[in-house]
Amino acid sequence: MALAMQFNRGKFKELVVYLCAASEQAGDEGFGMVKLNKLLYRADFEAYRLLGHSITGEAYQKQEFGPVARDLPIVLDELGAAGRLRWQSIPRGPHTRSVPTMSDDPDVVADMSSFTPDEREVIENTLRELAVYGGKRASEWSHDESAGWKAAQEFGEAIRYSSTFISTEPVSSEDLERARRFVHERGWVRNPS
Repeated sequence: MALAMQFNRGKFKELVVYLCAASEQAGDEGFGMVKLNKLLYRADFEAYRLLGHSITGEAYQKQEFGPVARDLPIVLDELGAAGRLRWQSIPRGPHTRSVPTMSDDPDVVADMSSFTPDEREVIENTLRELAVYGGKRASEWSHDESAGWKAAQEFGEAIRYSSTFISTEPVSSEDLERARRFVHERGWVRNPS
């Protein structure tokens, strides 16, 4: 039985601020709520896969546009109320996107002191990996890459961290043939008569 992870609200807030700042500094025009959710998801699940623990312990849920951080709306409200983030409305075709951006106060920065060097490396790799994606493409990426999102039956269902160990790559014909021989050699399957 898997141990329940403890949500670290402080680290989650700092990670949100850091990702918003890094995306803004990089001039990421595709950054918005959808991409922020995918960055958070990827960082937490990659840390779980590589380090054996999530960075923040946040719970992620299956939603139409991919994995979504359960506590993100509340945390964004708290960060906005504290003056650490603000909202920018950006026209995009017939719609307007609300994008969390950095406060006008230059002294407002993410406190990364509670993140280990390995966690910071996972975060930086996540930013590099998803840099080329806008919101729509990041959503499509998460549909393709998240075995946990695919396995969850309903919208709102939690995505298990352990699903990060499941590959979404198709099994090669050589591997399928090797598995078929392995099963038959051990007598685990009877030949049809």
